[in-house]
Amino acid sequence: MSNVQQLPIGVFDSGVGGLSVLKVLQEQFPNEDFIYIGDNANNPVGNRSDDEITYLACHIAEALEKQPVKLMVIACNTFTVVALDAVRERVSVPVIGVSQGVKTAISQSKSKTIGIMATVATVNSHIHKHVALEVDHEVLVWEQPCPELAGLIEQGHLDDYSVRDVCTEYLEPLLSREIEVVVLGCTHFPFVQPLLEELTSGRIQFIDPAFETSELVRRRLEGKDLFNPQKTAGTVSLYFTKDIELGDTLSASFLDTSRRSIEHITL
Repeated sequence: MSNVQQLPIGVFDSGVGGLSVLKVLQEQFPNEDFIYIGDNANNPVGNRSDDEITYLACHIAEALEKQPVKLMVIACNTFTVVALDAVRERVSVPVIGVSQGVKTAISQSKSKTIGIMATVATVNSHIHKHVALEVDHEVLVWEQPCPELAGLIEQGHLDDYSVRDVCTEYLEPLLSREIEVVVLGCTHFPFVQPLLEELTSGRIQFIDPAFETSELVRRRLEGKDLFNPQKTAGTVSLYFTKDIELGDTLSASFLDTSRRSIEHITL
């Protein structure tokens, strides 16, 4: 057993959204320890400039590397799209960005048409469209910017009138085009997936890319021989740069609170 194998996996996001990725990773790798940083003091990031986004992502990554960690997962679509290369240049550990989820979406679509719900920055990058066309050059991709949704979720709006109103607005173009498979292109969005399913009455299948991301992590752990050999369940340390209440509530729904710690951090 090497000392590196025993190090935790680092996960970071602009707030609570990446907890949806952490949930899947913790389910897939129950013997791994995790450290999560959510920079909710600077959220939302999806409407910021590329320079600001890159600065914030690199700042968090550098703090995470000091923990230290053996592997880093950027559990944020906006950070991944805008700053993945910069983060990889800044830190010395392997860095995995969140997957786009389009392979799964294309395989599930009968009409060769998929939808993407994402932040403005992610939509403007057209990353999902580029990846989709590499997978299948005949696929049609409708990109739906959702400028207010991540911010509302970050404030704890998961099923009230305000989040219902914006979800209804963002879903209308997808429903009117009869798109039946939609990728949740922001890690915050799975937290309102039950609401999205209710509002669409089952007419749309929503794809959470976290499962594709976990496969990327698995391949990297195998390829670098980084699996933690411990037989006991791993621990999870959560850090947030603003309030911890929402992170506490969301994480308690899927993490064993006896193996989880949560506290405020200043980066």
